[in-house]
Amino acid sequence: MSDGVLVGGDFRIFIQKIAIQGFYALGMVDIPGAPKPEKPNLEAARMVVEDLMMLREKTRGQLDPGEELTLDKYVADLQFQIVERGGRAQ
Repeated sequence: MSDGVLVGGDFRIFIQKIAIQGFYALGMVDIPGAPKPEKPNLEAARMVVEDLMMLREKTRGQLDPGEELTLDKYVADLQFQIVERGGRAQ
């Protein structure tokens, strides 16, 4: 952040933006201006997990420990929430 303005290039924020899509699909977060899902969209959440897992594979060995931890945590959290809502994890 610079002078109160968000700047791009932070990998952890990038991962968070992707993961938020999964949490939204599960009905766990509200996105201003977006309709609230009537029920969890497990398939959409699984697709986000698959995308994060693909990103993890493609960036293996290129991330610092904090970035790896962030990516792993979002994958695990989303998988857990999918299972909690009656789905199956990837």
